[in-house]
Amino acid sequence: MIILALESSTTSAKTLLFDSETGDTSVRDRRFEVSGPDASVRDADAIYTQLMALGREAAAGVKVDLIVLSGTWHGLTLVDEDLRTVTKVREWPDTSAQDLCARERANEDFTWWFYERTGCMVNAVYPAFKLAWLQEQGLSLAGKLALDQPTINFARLTGEAATNASLASGTGLLGAESLEWDAEIVNHLGIGTVRLPELRESTYTAPLTRDAAILLGLTPGIPVLTPGPDGGLSQVGDRATEPGDMTFSMGTSGALRFATRHPSFSQAMSTWSYRSPLGALSGAATSGCGNCVDWARERLFGLTTDYSEIEPLLSADKTDLPVFLPFLFGERSPGWQDQRRGGFLDLKPNHGRADMYQGVLEGIVFSLYHCFKELTALNGMPRRIVLSGGVLSSPFWTQLVADVFGTQMEVSTLQHSSVVGAARMGLLASGLPSAHPAFDGGTPRLVQPRTERKTHYDGEFARYLEHYSQTRPEAVSS
Repeated sequence: MIILALESSTTSAKTLLFDSETGDTSVRDRRFEVSGPDASVRDADAIYTQLMALGREAAAGVKVDLIVLSGTWHGLTLVDEDLRTVTKVREWPDTSAQDLCARERANEDFTWWFYERTGCMVNAVYPAFKLAWLQEQGLSLAGKLALDQPTINFARLTGEAATNASLASGTGLLGAESLEWDAEIVNHLGIGTVRLPELRESTYTAPLTRDAAILLGLTPGIPVLTPGPDGGLSQVGDRATEPGDMTFSMGTSGALRFATRHPSFSQAMSTWSYRSPLGALSGAATSGCGNCVDWARERLFGLTTDYSEIEPLLSADKTDLPVFLPFLFGERSPGWQDQRRGGFLDLKPNHGRADMYQGVLEGIVFSLYHCFKELTALNGMPRRIVLSGGVLSSPFWTQLVADVFGTQMEVSTLQHSSVVGAARMGLLASGLPSAHPAFDGGTPRLVQPRTERKTHYDGEFARYLEHYSQTRPEAVSS
């Protein structure tokens, strides 16, 4: 069986071509070209067209048996009854609904009610509030169908507007326990005139249409699997779906995902409860990670400076670095304050650009460690942690993560865990085992914490928490 995986991530189109008989795999990726000043708001059909172009290149001359899809959680676009787009896709970094969410969060009873029903926090990242904000701006939702980029891709490929509980769990509109669209949430937000896609199983397929087949250079009728979220599929890709398994991805954003038996809710509402295609996830995610590193490199060293040139300037022996709050793109976990802003504190005249850059790396790790503390207080310590993402390209940053967390981490053996997860779901949907030697060979590398550094980093984390507490939006405005 030959599986073609197509992924529309936050920044790039990605494909994986996999032959289950020979184990041959081939991965391609290409950064999306996005028009306009705000890359978080983009044209859904332009993204689809770029993804299809890359898919056509990947599948050239190959007889594909199954197409599987991956994409991002939390996006929103509206389409009409003919599936023509009415609005652009507002991806997860879009915070247009932040003022609306601030008003809603003022109602503590509603905030807890919403969290307990959906596993999501009252935050601008979620499509539930993006819909309410669009309506508040004067856009009529009547008869419009609310989709995201992955479901647009599926609809364009098959003619069906369908999703599954895993992708829908990141909308703020799905019942965390019922796994059905929650009419009470919809009605409370006053968005009852909007239509929502059909909910299907994660193993449901629909046939490839003739028009889509022409775009891909393939044969009509090839089954297409309902799309999965890249975060949930990464869990599947790294085979971390058993309770106690945690994946820790540090890419554009950062996320810790803890596989649990049942939905898990924090009394502090500091964590979320979504689903992978194979089960419940208790997690925490930050908006600021690799995007903050990119910002720091550009501002401090210039775009022409390669990360490898900065690495020798970093040292674990440095002390008294500035504190960086990585909220350039607002805050998700643990405080869910989308109005938070980032920046440096305790900045001194003797701090150079390498000190500031290292402060950015530390601030990101402290933010994620803050999330980890909340997750483990709720679920206990994980039995294993699988680390992945752009962090692995920096030996300094990778070691810093282990040192701050004070625990052993596995380095993912997969460079592209989400599309591998999509391929594994394709195998399951075809009645085959999800395990395969092409994905499961080799012993993972372990990163061990340096225990002698833990006291220092605990002190620095305490300094970070002090500044975090002092810069709450309500504290600043009072």
